[in-house]
Amino acid sequence: MAEVDGLRFIAIFSVMLFHVYFNVAHSRDIQLAPGKFDFLAWPITNGFRGVQLFFVISGFILGLPFAAHYITGGPPVKIGRFYLRRITRLEPPYILALLLVYAAAVLMHNVHTKEPGFFSGLPLRLAYSYYFIRLAPSTLDGVTWTLEIEVQFYLLAPLLAKVFKLPAVPRRLALIVAIIGVPFLTLIVPRGEHTLLGFVQYFLIGFLMADFHCTNAGKGWLPAWLLDLAGVGCLLTMLFMPETPLVLNLLPWVLGGIFIAALRGNLFTAFLRLPTISVIGGMCYSLYLLHNPILSFITNKVVVNGMSVPLAYFRLLIIGMPPVMIAGIVYYILIERPCMVPNWPRLAFHYFSRKMSGTSQAASPIPDSSVK
Repeated sequence: MAEVDGLRFIAIFSVMLFHVYFNVAHSRDIQLAPGKFDFLAWPITNGFRGVQLFFVISGFILGLPFAAHYITGGPPVKIGRFYLRRITRLEPPYILALLLVYAAAVLMHNVHTKEPGFFSGLPLRLAYSYYFIRLAPSTLDGVTWTLEIEVQFYLLAPLLAKVFKLPAVPRRLALIVAIIGVPFLTLIVPRGEHTLLGFVQYFLIGFLMADFHCTNAGKGWLPAWLLDLAGVGCLLTMLFMPETPLVLNLLPWVLGGIFIAALRGNLFTAFLRLPTISVIGGMCYSLYLLHNPILSFITNKVVVNGMSVPLAYFRLLIIGMPPVMIAGIVYYILIERPCMVPNWPRLAFHYFSRKMSGTSQAASPIPDSSVK
C-alpha cells in the first residue's frame, strides 16, 4: 500500500530531523549560543513522535491479515509462518547494523566506547532487552529501544488480534477502552513504561484502522477534501502540540486521524502515493537503523562552539543528511531488500550449496580414462 509507505516517509523524516536537532543540542563537547530564532526548532523537537506513528503503522500492517480473516473470511494466518517471517525479515538487518555500528565506534575511538557497560550492552540489545533492564536507551544508536517495543508487540500480536473475532460494536468498544485505559497500567506495573504497556495504545489504534479498512466503516461519511484538511491538521498537531499529559492521551487519536486521511483522502493520499515519497518510505527500516549513529559520529566535526542552534542544525542537516541517505539506500538494496523475499533463507541455502558443490567438483581430479 503506497500510502502506508508514504506514512513511513513522514515517520522516518520526522525522526531523522529530530535527531539532527538532538545531536546538535546534546553534544557533550559543544556549547551553542542562544539566539532569538531558537523557537523555530519547536516542530523539529517533536519529531520523535514519528516513533509513535511507526507503532500505529505496525499495528495496522500486522493486524490487517488477522482482521481480514476474522472479519471478512480471508485466509487464516499461519502463526509459525508469521513468526518466522518476522525473524527472517527483520533480524538480519538489525543484527548486522548493530555489529557495524559497534565496530565503527571502536575503530573511531568514539566517546561512547569509554562508557561503563558499553560492550556488555551489546548482547542485551541483540536480545531486545536493553531498554527494559537498564531503563534508558543506549547512548550509541539509542533509537533501537523502539525495536524492543516492536518485538514485544510482534510476540503478542496473534493473541491481541483475537479481538477481531468479536462482533463490530463490542470489538471497537474493546479497542477504544484498551486504547484509553491500558496505558494507566504502567502506574502499577513495575517498569511498565519501559515495555509494550507504555505504548500499546498506538498499536491498537493501528488495529482499529485495520478494522475500518476491512469493513469500510464510515467510508463516504466525510468528503475527501475534508479528510485532506483533517490529515494536514492532525499532522501539524503532532508536530506542534506541547508534551503534556493531555497531549499524550490525545496523541493516539491524532495519529489515527492522519492514518484515516492517508487511507481515504484525496490530495493527502495522492501525495503519500508519490513514487519518491513511497519508495523512500519503504526504506525506512534501513534509514532508521543507520541514521542516528552516522549523525552522532560527524556532529563534532561539523558543529563548533558558539554557533546558534538554527545555524548548527542547518549545518549538520546539510552535511549529515546526504551520507545518511546514501548509507540507508545502499543498506536497503544490499541487505534489507533481499530479506524481504519470504523464502530467502532457502534460496540462499540452495545458492551456496550449488557454489560449494561446484567448488568441490572443480577441486577433484578428473580421471584419465587412458590409465588402466
